[in-house]
Amino acid sequence: MAGFDVLSRYHRCEVRGIENVPEGPALIVANHNGGLNPVDGLFLVEYYRQRGYDQPVFILAHDILFRFKRVAKLLESVGIIRARKGQARSLLEAGHKVLVFPGGDVESMRPFRDRRRIVLAQRQGFARLALRAGVPIVPVVSAGSHETMIVLTRGHRLARLMQTQKWARISSLPIILAAPWGLLLGPTCALPYLPLPSKITFQVGQPLALHDRACCEVEAAERAPTVYDTVEQTMQTMLDSLYEERLLPIFG
Repeated sequence: MAGFDVLSRYHRCEVRGIENVPEGPALIVANHNGGLNPVDGLFLVEYYRQRGYDQPVFILAHDILFRFKRVAKLLESVGIIRARKGQARSLLEAGHKVLVFPGGDVESMRPFRDRRRIVLAQRQGFARLALRAGVPIVPVVSAGSHETMIVLTRGHRLARLMQTQKWARISSLPIILAAPWGLLLGPTCALPYLPLPSKITFQVGQPLALHDRACCEVEAAERAPTVYDTVEQTMQTMLDSLYEERLLPIFG
């Protein structure tokens, strides 16, 4: 956690509402920003500072990160797991907390002009997961985390041309401005970059108890669209509120 603590200080992170994370199992749903830079998880620095390590949060990540054994072992050692429905559900049913970023690459690579938007991309798997496991959803949003680099375009056309959805399960190959490289195009966006020192503010919302029991698969599928809409709208309202306080990009 030492490295994340340094990154948290670099971004002058402010975390509000950690007390809203319940004691029992919960699915934490957050917006996704900053490309491959792990800024979205920085609120966990404050979570562990307040709660200790008795209630760890397991983080679901894209399976492309687990294609290299050494990287996979490193990720798993710090609680980052492959985004598989069965594994996440097992953790929730065992009483753990799981953090998911439903928007994935679509949201994390959205253009800079859309940094104030929640883009969950109609991915309703998280809603079905919460309904099947019978756990509350805790919404988390951050303002400023998508100002650590400048995304000019998502690069959907380039992604389709390179057929990245087939071999990497990603639909974006963006064009971005990032230090120290300057302009990065397509696959070069995977290069590590120096994030701009944007002030980041996190808001942890009240748990959304959208169900009072675990649902069967059929019922979860039927209720998932309504749960999805409620969560997305709640997160957008939360993000709008944070940006109303923000005076300037990067500076906060």
